[in-house]
Amino acid sequence: MREGWPSLTAVAVAVARGIGTDSDHVDPIAPDLLPPPLGRALRWVAAAHAPPAVRTALRVATLGMVDHVSLRRAAIDEALEQAIAAGATQLVVLGAGLDARPWRLATLRGVTVFEVDHPATQRGKQRRVAQRPALAADVRFVAVDFERDALAERLASSGHDPTVRTAWIWEGVTPYLHPAAIEATLADVGDRSAPGSRLLVTYAVPELVPWDLPGLGALTKAGFAALGESLYGAMTTEALAERLAAHGLVMREDSGNAEWAVHHPGNPWLARVFSAERLAVAEKVHDA
Repeated sequence: MREGWPSLTAVAVAVARGIGTDSDHVDPIAPDLLPPPLGRALRWVAAAHAPPAVRTALRVATLGMVDHVSLRRAAIDEALEQAIAAGATQLVVLGAGLDARPWRLATLRGVTVFEVDHPATQRGKQRRVAQRPALAADVRFVAVDFERDALAERLASSGHDPTVRTAWIWEGVTPYLHPAAIEATLADVGDRSAPGSRLLVTYAVPELVPWDLPGLGALTKAGFAALGESLYGAMTTEALAERLAAHGLVMREDSGNAEWAVHHPGNPWLARVFSAERLAVAEKVHDA
């Protein structure tokens, strides 16, 4: 990761959000978070007057990544709205990357947001949002390297209150972490979650590709490693549920592209390459 620059995956996800599945379902903040040339190109693609064939071609050319990311974003937004309606007044975004929720979701107007990410990524993002007013009540940047730093200590020093309900978003991060880092983060989430708090976490199941072709899974892992984003943290749904339960978190929902597409625009068949990634919603019900 270059100093002050986001990871390649963070850029790719922001681009996918900015393209969207149609002109009514794009992230309008995404272009501002990207390097200017890329941002300008993204604004043109996402504009209502752009030829629809351009967006369609990009949805296909990205092997459905645009659809997967758009569906994932919409599903998490919906779950977040439900968590806020249930009383969450704090939001912690773990591995925030180029996430734009504090600047695009009016539902956060009464919520304090803690953006947690690697300091190199955060520095560039903070420069890009410096002149943009947030819709959230407050946005606090918390610099953390998940493989090395103590998340709980950094959150405490930033004013996070573990006695009130918190919504946690952990989107697109766990596949790139070693199991020990995942476990340490879940321990901190459990410790700093008041009863009724909710964790919205995406994870990858071990079957990374939807086709049973010899060597394809290994080739996929090698491709991610070549991009500097090695995959370490794949786990079964049952394994994740057990890890959550060990920290007082009960899995309430588990869903993927097919379920998300029932309520949100996107093509789950086109996005099937990314079907290994799923979303779990867990609730803190008691101390571990």
